[in-house]
Amino acid sequence: MLKKFFAPVVLSGALFSSLAIGGAAYAGTPTATTAVSAPARTHQHALHSWLKANRKGLRKAAITISATTIGITPQALVAELKSGMSIAQVAVEHHSAAQAVIDALTAAADARVAQAVTAGTLTQPQGAKIDAVLSTRLVKMVNRVR
Repeated sequence: MLKKFFAPVVLSGALFSSLAIGGAAYAGTPTATTAVSAPARTHQHALHSWLKANRKGLRKAAITISATTIGITPQALVAELKSGMSIAQVAVEHHSAAQAVIDALTAAADARVAQAVTAGTLTQPQGAKIDAVLSTRLVKMVNRVR
């Protein structure tokens, strides 16, 4: 009975004290970039929010564009992806170049980001940040095997 009572109390006390000590140690460290990092976090949060809100539409568009570039239906592409192939492998199997798929996806993504910047959904720096990492991410996505 006492064990059931004291174990949670001791555990919560230990957790609280470690948080308090860690918080005090963190609060005691001088940081010169505190004012600079706050706007960057909001900037990243807005970008992350936009990507999260549009994730499903972006995936659907990527499948449709990839399938159209390869010359098959989106359903056939999804079936081949579920069987353990990458988009690049499906493209080669259907006598299409993986680079053609990457180019088509890049063009479509650039257009969608530009549209979001024009509509005011994304800021210009957010659009530039997406464009900067876009080609690397698309190459990984096309070559990814699930």
